[in-house]
Formats: sequence, C-alpha cells, structure tokens
Amino acid sequence: MHQLRIAGTGNYLPELTVTNQMLSEIVDTSDEWIMSRTGISERRLSAGEPTWHMGAQAAREALKQAGIQGSEIDLIVVTTITPDYYTPSTACVIQAEIGADRAFCFDINAACTGFVYALDLAARYLQAGDVQNILIVSSENISKLVDYSDRSTCVLFGDGASAAVCRRSHPDETSRLMSTVLGAEGRNAGCLVSRALRLDHPFLDPDHVWPDRYGHENHHYISMEGQEVFKFAVRVLADSVIEALNKAQVELTDVRYIIPHQANIRIVDAAARRMKADPQQIISRMVDFGNTSSASIPICLNELIRSGKLQRGEKVVLCGFGAGLTYGAAVFVY
Repeated sequence: MHQLRIAGTGNYLPELTVTNQMLSEIVDTSDEWIMSRTGISERRLSAGEPTWHMGAQAAREALKQAGIQGSEIDLIVVTTITPDYYTPSTACVIQAEIGADRAFCFDINAACTGFVYALDLAARYLQAGDVQNILIVSSENISKLVDYSDRSTCVLFGDGASAAVCRRSHPDETSRLMSTVLGAEGRNAGCLVSRALRLDHPFLDPDHVWPDRYGHENHHYISMEGQEVFKFAVRVLADSVIEALNKAQVELTDVRYIIPHQANIRIVDAAARRMKADPQQIISRMVDFGNTSSASIPICLNELIRSGKLQRGEKVVLCGFGAGLTYGAAVFVY
C-alpha cells in the first residue's frame, strides 16, 4: 500500500466534434454500424492543437484544482504515443509551458495503459520521500495515426488530454494506492502497430535493409487485428482487476467505480461479465469521446471527481490495455 493522494485533476478536449454521420460522408459506414459495434457516437479531434498544448491545458486545470503552482512540481511524467517531437520530450515542453522549472521530466509509451503505469511509477517515487508533487499528463493526438479511408479503425479514435497532480498522502488521510498489477505480452505486439520513421541515409544499401518486424512497411497509420485485440482485452481487463483486488484484499462489491480504458463498448461489457461486476460500477464515456488512448481513463476519472460522483474515501479500480501489448490495473482509495 502506497501513500498517494490525487490532489487535482484536469481535462482538455478539443472543440471539434466529429459525429458518426460526418464519418459516413467520407468512408463506407453509418451511425448504426458504428454504434452497434463500438458504442461510439462522436469523438473530439484536434483542430490543430498539438499534443503538448492539450497536455499543458489539462495540466493547468489539475494544478488549479490542487491549489499549487507549476514551480512546486518535482516530476512530470507524460504518457503519449503521439508526441509532437522525437525530442524534446513532451514532458519537457509542458514543463516550460507551466513554469515547472524544478521538475525533472520524461515521457513513457505504454499506449492505452499509460496512465495506470504512470500512477504506479508516481507512487514509487513518492514512497522514496525525496519527491513531493508529481504531475501525470496523458495527452493524445491519435488522429495523426489514423487512416480515414479505413472504416475499421477511423471510427474508433479521438483526441484529448487529462492530467493529475499526485502527492504523498498524510498518515491521517484515507487516500492510498492499494495495489497495482502491470504486464505486457510483447509476443503479440504485431496485433496493434503504428510505424515510426524508417531508416534512410545516403550510405544505405537498400539490399541490406531489414524488413519490418510486423510487415508494416508503407505508412505510419495504425494497423490492428481487431479480433485478436478483442480477445486479449477482455481477458486481461477482467483478470488484472481480479488480481489487483486480491492483492489489495478488497472485494469487488466494496469498489465504488471501475474505470476501464474506453476502447469499445463490447470489450467493456464482456470484461464486466467475466469479472461479475455490477453494471452500475462500470464507467463508460466512449459514446462521446471515442478511444483517446492513454487519456481515456483519466478523462473519466476527472469527470467523476468534478461532478461530485466520486467522494474521498471511496475505492476505485482503473484498468487498461493497449498496444505493446500492455495491460494494467490499479486499486486506490480516492
């Protein structure tokens, strides 16, 4: 059990809203087809906002709610698969934007599980005692990776950002990170791929260039084996939640909310049945935002907190899965 308190959260969602009907005008699909298979009605897409800008806006909201200044942050961790630069890190760009000059900074890529990974990482830094305030920012411009002629993927994804300020809770506070379960199945990484820049220099012999490991030769767009990802997601969402609850010695009935990665309503429903969760416990907001990768879980968490539906002392489970293939679950007392 780690003494971690989420002191403030914030979201940034682009104003540009793309409905299923709008997508049906550029690709062979329909609102009925998308809704019945994904549960998504609309999604926000960047109207030009870069990943760092969305993350900085969410960070400012989180800092405001936490009642601290950027100068009080010791560490910034950004989770993203859509940075604006290979270098500098998105965390360093956000540091400059919010005036967090004392912070050390880095990005992590755990795809849609990123926020769960980052929460575990934050708890371990806070436990060491020499770090007081940590800012986690999950910011994604997934539309940069989407092929809008591919109806199997373009209907799924949206853009957005969320942030959380974490600090070490006092002994008399109830807030705790009770357990985490993190994992990866790299042997199946080819099920969900987006390629980076290819090797290209003046001295390169084309005959010596290695073929792409996953056969993803021609572009950077997301390629997904939907059925394989579905089976993986249902299995690891349910199993990691059950393992994390057992590790924390908490019963499922004692949990107020379960916040899964917002990928597909069929995945979430199947995983909920597998873990025998009460449907009232499951948070689903993909209808309005689609799949925002690592930002999806903290976006939902911020909404629960800001609406007053989540109160201090209540137990919450976060659970994610994503490219890598990665997965993770966290049980914490808000």
